[in-house]
Amino acid sequence: MQALAGAPGVSGAAMTTYITAADVMKLLGCKENKAYQTIREVNNVAREAGKFAYGQGKASKYLFAEKFGIPMDVVNAVIENNRE
Repeated sequence: MQALAGAPGVSGAAMTTYITAADVMKLLGCKENKAYQTIREVNNVAREAGKFAYGQGKASKYLFAEKFGIPMDVVNAVIENNRE
């Protein structure tokens, strides 16, 4: 994936728009079960608002950050560290 980001004509790596249970566990300091419950809650908020809800195990990082009052730069840093 890193080689693709540096290919001619590519402006950079694709930005992730979702958060996973591993990310939630790091950000909230919770266990896996609570992380999946949190993801379901964020997806339910998305559905109720008529927005896109990710499949199982993923949720919008923007809705998550808004719900918990976590700055996006912190959320993005955790996501990036977990993907490496």
